[in-house]
Amino acid sequence: MVYTLLVVAAWGSLLIPLPSWAKMVLSLGFLGFGSLLLLFGVAGSYWDSHMTPGTSHSTSTLLTGALLLLSRVALLIKVILHILVSPPPP
Repeated sequence: MVYTLLVVAAWGSLLIPLPSWAKMVLSLGFLGFGSLLLLFGVAGSYWDSHMTPGTSHSTSTLLTGALLLLSRVALLIKVILHILVSPPPP
């Protein structure tokens, strides 16, 4: 449930217009938390593959971390496309 709320908040923050300082704070938070979840998800998958083959309970942690990081990659692509499409200053 918490992982679902995190993913919805990360992707929903891309659609809501926010001040630039709020976007920066959210991006740093989602990048940090997503990195931690991805790291623990990879470590858990590695542990499960060697200790209990066939059952991995860390897949949701790994997937949530990846989705949090992908939301910030989508924001970066959105900013780059906005810069490329905008007209040059006079």
